[in-house]
Amino acid sequence: MGFSTIYLRPFAFDRKLENEHANELFEFNDTEHQDENGEPGGDGKPPTYYCQWVPTEDRSGLEWDKNEKFIFGEEWLEYLIKKYLSPWGYTLNGESPWYIDDFEQAGILRVVDNVVSNEPHDINAIKDEYGEYDLYSL
Repeated sequence: MGFSTIYLRPFAFDRKLENEHANELFEFNDTEHQDENGEPGGDGKPPTYYCQWVPTEDRSGLEWDKNEKFIFGEEWLEYLIKKYLSPWGYTLNGESPWYIDDFEQAGILRVVDNVVSNEPHDINAIKDEYGEYDLYSL
């Protein structure tokens, strides 16, 4: 079955995404990413097969697509900022509390002027303050 990282809040752009940029990010989300050997990962390449960050419906932010088995959210944010958002001239800011039930881990993923950081927190404190998301209730 695997595990999923649950992200509870979107990040905000300094302005709404242009339609062409939003469409490119949606297409990127819908594409499997791999190198010539069929592998994802590291060294400037996408960190995993699927990026699960997508523009919000109103194109004012970036959020988790609510699909299961999302891992490497921090690395994916860094990748998107470096390869897409910064070159397009966008600045991303905000924080998204996250947790992984299977490992009893939690934290707050922050972006300040396109710089990503992650701060560990107690999983119960995160759930108490920000709530929970039932991935399998849909």
